[in-house]
Order: sequence, then structure tokens, then C-alpha cells
Amino acid sequence: MTLLSRFSLVAALVAAPLAAQQPAAAAGPTCPVDLNQPKELITLYNITRPRAITLQPGAERTKAIQDIFKVLGNPKTVAANPLGTNLFAGQMLILWAMTPGQGPTATRGQMNWGEPKDQVIDLVKVADSLFTTVEATSPACFGETKPWRMAKPWQDRINAAFKAVAANQADSAEYWAKQSLVLERWSPYAERVFAAVAQQRGSQGDMLTHLQAALKLTEGDTAYAEDRRAVQFQIGQAGLEYAEIQPEPKRTETLRMATNALLQLVTESPSAETTPYALSGIGMAAMSLKDSSLFVKCFDLVDKAIDKFSDMSALQAAICANRNGKSADAARMFELTLAKNPYSRDALYNEAALLYELRKGKEMLPIVTRLLAIDPNNPDNISLYAYAYNVLNEQANKAAAEAALAAAAATPAPAAQKPTPGKPGAKPAPKPAVVAPPPPPPSPFADSVQKYMKASDDMKEKVTITEFNRYSDRAEVKGEIENRSKAARSFDIEVEFLDLTGAVLDKMAAKVENVAPGGTGTFSVKSQKPKIAAWRYAPIK
Repeated sequence: MTLLSRFSLVAALVAAPLAAQQPAAAAGPTCPVDLNQPKELITLYNITRPRAITLQPGAERTKAIQDIFKVLGNPKTVAANPLGTNLFAGQMLILWAMTPGQGPTATRGQMNWGEPKDQVIDLVKVADSLFTTVEATSPACFGETKPWRMAKPWQDRINAAFKAVAANQADSAEYWAKQSLVLERWSPYAERVFAAVAQQRGSQGDMLTHLQAALKLTEGDTAYAEDRRAVQFQIGQAGLEYAEIQPEPKRTETLRMATNALLQLVTESPSAETTPYALSGIGMAAMSLKDSSLFVKCFDLVDKAIDKFSDMSALQAAICANRNGKSADAARMFELTLAKNPYSRDALYNEAALLYELRKGKEMLPIVTRLLAIDPNNPDNISLYAYAYNVLNEQANKAAAEAALAAAAATPAPAAQKPTPGKPGAKPAPKPAVVAPPPPPPSPFADSVQKYMKASDDMKEKVTITEFNRYSDRAEVKGEIENRSKAARSFDIEVEFLDLTGAVLDKMAAKVENVAPGGTGTFSVKSQKPKIAAWRYAPIK
């Protein structure tokens, strides 16, 4: 399984820009600021304000906001309730900024907001300043200001940053991300943009710094659960790559950082699409760090909650155990993988290879049969039959030899002849002949070993599936066909896409043209069907 490369930092960031929405009340502690004092605010806040929010942009909404600002600009009103007027004015500045075609600034006179009328107001900066004053005095009011901070003006800025990243416009992306921070500094989005910008500029160290900052901003907030998973994976992806070009001790520090993020992802999100790749990354880090405890964590996390993990995650856990020399654990986890997905080619092949290592030839045979039903034109698979029968042959020969020795040992020795007196100088009587045990009968498995080795060697083509990328809504198979014959050939291959039950969800054909003797041609087939879990191809004739 290819680790990490299928997930792009930029693609993950720009996949779903935020949709514009009107501010709404947030759940949480009640803001203690009283917006019903003085009495001039009662009607404005409870009737005019909701009306202004729901009105479509135009003259009527502009007039409603101006009526509100007229009262909020009165020094007596401000003096009577400074926090209330700050909160109310900040909301109205955001609503004014949401007017189509409105620039970043407006004058007090345009908004009818007190004196001096020619004073230019930076709408989002002043709104932020007003909200910050309220939040500093009454932290519970953050629940009231947050939806206004994250309303359309902020969304427009962060979405502009997303689009600039997608267009490879690093400077523009950075500018808009910084602009978004004027209003909202508690979500991970701007830091993720900065990380993508750093990546585009070739600065992996800065990218990791921003990703770590983004990860911290997702802590404890379920609203950012998806972002948290993405950032954890990105830290793992970038960290594993960046570590290999770092001197010690930075290399080890970076590997540990990457591994910790991947372990968090696996622990917090066992069923996530990226979890199998995170487990693969943990295994890579274990090898790079020569840290067997990471192999143990990779295996134990899955083993202790197997029902929460996919077949792909179980496969990676089995590989971790195998690399750690825990053959019995690996074999059991391969079996659990196949219980989840009986058509997993990688699990079948690895299970067969591990059973050979464990000298379990009999158990290999049904696994290899299933493997060949999926991947019939790969001589490596056929040779597994030979390996299985070789184990059985060795075991049969050993058993026969042991039986023959046991039989020989149980046969009574011939009685020794008593010496007979003779003349001095006479030759002694000859010793009785030792009867050698009969040779063991030939093993019934020897012919099968030769048969399948020959079948593997004689195969005229070799199909190798080099990539199987499966997503929740689509899948892709890439492969190559080696021409092992003595003449140029073209090949037709038909690939079936299967679900976990083995049902065929889709079928795609590919043609590999004019492959020279000893040469290799490639193919690729895609399906847009959801829930694909495995592949199978028809035997090439």
C-alpha cells in the first residue's frame, strides 16, 4: 500500500470552501451584556436588528442599519451602556460589510454613525476592536461575537485564500489568510493556508510549524474534527518526508513529531479514510527509528479495537507485527483482515507467505487457491503452490525417515553366536550381517513441487497490480503486464471491482498494445462506483 502520497495538502485544503451564511446565535454561556439598556436600544436590538439581518441587501436594509447606527452614535447612549453599544455596533459593521460591492472601508457619515462624519472606518478592523473589548471584559460573550466574526466578511477572505492556494498564487493566499485573521483567530483555516503556502515555496519546516499551530487550534472542538484529522495526517506525511533530509537530532525529533500526530489520528479516528495510511506511516517511522515499540503500538491499537477498524487498517497492523518478528500475531491479524475482506489480494498473498515461514503448507493451499482466483496471471502466486507442497514434501520425508528409524530400532537384533573352540590360529566366526532398514517411500508431494514450479516458469505473461487506490466513492487499479514469451504480444485485461461480499460493482477493460518480448506495458482502469473494496481480473488467454 502506498503511503500518504494519494492525499495532497493543497487538495485537502481547498476541497470544500466555506459557504456564506448569516450570523446565528452560538450555544454556550450566556453573554451578560445587557442590550436592553438604555431604553433606546430595546426596539432597535429586538426588532430593527433582526429585521435588518433578514432583509435582502438594498435600500431598505441600508436604511435599517443607518437607523441603528444613529442611536449607537449618540454619546449619551454610549455612555449609558458602553459594552452593549460596542457589541451592537460591531454586529452592524459586519452587516454593513456584507453589502454587495462594499469595500473594506466606509465613512461614519455614510453609515449615519455619529461624528466626525468624514472619518473613514475600516469595517472589519473596527468590528474586531469592538468585539475584543467586549470579550476581554466578559469572556462569556465570545459565544455571541463568534458567529459575527465568522460571518460572510471572514468567509470571503478565507475562501479567497483557499482559491489563491489552488491557483498556486502563494502571495495572494498569504495576504487573504492574514486578512481573515483580523476577524477570526481561533479556527485552523488560516494556519492551514499558511502551511500550503510554505509548501508551495518549498519550506517544509515552516509548513510543519503552521500545521502544528493548526492542530492546536482544533483541540477540544468537535466542529473541527474533520480538519483535525486532515492536519494530523498532513503532519505525519510532511514530517516523515522532511525528517529524512534533517541532521540529527532534528531528524529524530521530526520523526517523533510526525509519529505522534499519526498515533493521535489512529486513536481518535479509527474508521477514518486516512487511518490505514497513518498506520503505514507509523510502521515506516518504526523502521527508520529502529523503535520496535512503535510496531507494537501500530498492532495493539487495531488489535484491541478491531471492530472499529477497516480491513485496510487490519492489513497494516498485520504488516507491523510481521516486521516486528511477531509471526503468530501477524498471521492472526491477516486472518482478521480476510474476515473483513475475503478478497484482499495483499492479505491473501502475505498470509500465504507467512504460513510458509511458519511451515504450514497444508494451511497455505486454500489461501493460494483464493489468491489465484483474484490474481491468476501472476507466476509469483503459482509458485506459492510449489512452496506449500515443498513444505509438505519436507514434512512427509522427515516423517517417513523417522518412522523407518523407529521401525529399525524396534526390530530385535540378531542373536550373537557363541564362540566355538578351535585350533590355535583359526579365523574367528563371521559376524552376522546388519540388515539396513528399507528406504522410506517417495513423498507424494514431490511431483507437485516440480509441477507448480514449471507452471510458474512457463507462464507467458506476468500481471502485476502496482496500485489499488480505493476511496469511499471511487477506486482505481494500475498495473503492468510483462511479456514472457518470445514474440511481441498485445493483451486484453478485464478488471472487476468488488465490494466486501464479492459482488461485482463495476467492470472495466483495458488493452496493452504491442509489448516486445521481455518488455512491459502498463494499464489503468477507474470506477466511479462507491463501496469498492477489492479487484479481480479474468485470466488472460
